[in-house]
Amino acid sequence: MRCTVIHIVKRFGRVGGMETYVWHLVHGLVTRGIRVAVVCEQVCESPGDGIDIVKVEVSAERPRWKSMMTFRTRVDKKIREMFFGQSVLIHSHERSLSHQVTTFHGPPIDPPRYSSWLSLFNKRFIAWQQFEREELLGPSVQMVLPVSSRIKKQLTDRYPEIVDKAVVLAWPGVENNELNSSFYKPICLDKTKFIFVGKEWRRKGLDIAIRVVAEFRRSHPGATLTVFGVEASGLPRSILGFDWVSYRSWTPSIPWSDYDLLLHPARKEPFGMVVAEARSNGLPVIMSSQVGAADLEFSNTKILDLSDPIRCWSEAARELASLPDSKPETKWAWNDLVTKHTQIIYPQLEMIPL
Repeated sequence: MRCTVIHIVKRFGRVGGMETYVWHLVHGLVTRGIRVAVVCEQVCESPGDGIDIVKVEVSAERPRWKSMMTFRTRVDKKIREMFFGQSVLIHSHERSLSHQVTTFHGPPIDPPRYSSWLSLFNKRFIAWQQFEREELLGPSVQMVLPVSSRIKKQLTDRYPEIVDKAVVLAWPGVENNELNSSFYKPICLDKTKFIFVGKEWRRKGLDIAIRVVAEFRRSHPGATLTVFGVEASGLPRSILGFDWVSYRSWTPSIPWSDYDLLLHPARKEPFGMVVAEARSNGLPVIMSSQVGAADLEFSNTKILDLSDPIRCWSEAARELASLPDSKPETKWAWNDLVTKHTQIIYPQLEMIPL
């Protein structure tokens, strides 16, 4: 491609799921000889060579909808100033303006929990709904890239007009691990080490995970649960006080080999990169049916409904922990995502002359 591909993300660096996605995608594009610019507010990690960074002033953090309004206005102005007279391809990962393609990383916005008619007076909801509609259905938008089939269905149900755009799945990837599969040995049931990963503990189902391990410990009292990315100080008392649960701060690199089985009973999970990462490192996984990573049909994985009794989750854990081995499995890597963009997605898009 001769033109510059501009990616829009508030924070550039591997500080979250969406940000990690952008990081790997743009670095992969550069290795394929594509000119890339990233428009952002913050650079959270030093990028590799060949990526042009265009920063806009950091907007106020609260309320978030006002911050996003300011961000997208500044981004639109900056792009028109910096790339005036050029033909560009603008790829958004935020609620931006004037892009040809957007990757939709999360579920569509839900109305407030109270009466739907009251949402008509909720400034926050009105703003986010408008931002979302413009991100998906704006006049310059040619393609929408949901990160799972679950999100694709939610978008097409919510916005029937999206059929006028191209809607293409673009799953997150993982690193191609070259691990020695002989390292993985059968799990000792009485010492099973469960792991839970995620900052948004309620959405990702930490309370359910704790109940599952508590049930599992009725038969195997030596089992433990380690939680990454959640500060115990921010949790309710109802799920604290268990000496077999330990908490670790957020880290971009999980020591997977220290653990036996991932629990991911999420209530709402657009994809669930942690599932793919766990499987690429050989861990069995138990996840809810609300997790988009089910698209990849991993082996050594159990998928349960949130309505299933906790004993069913515990039994699924026992079955997975009893497997003779669980070898690393990669169904979709970051290189696959980059290839899909260079060979399928970008060639379908028309450039915008600024």
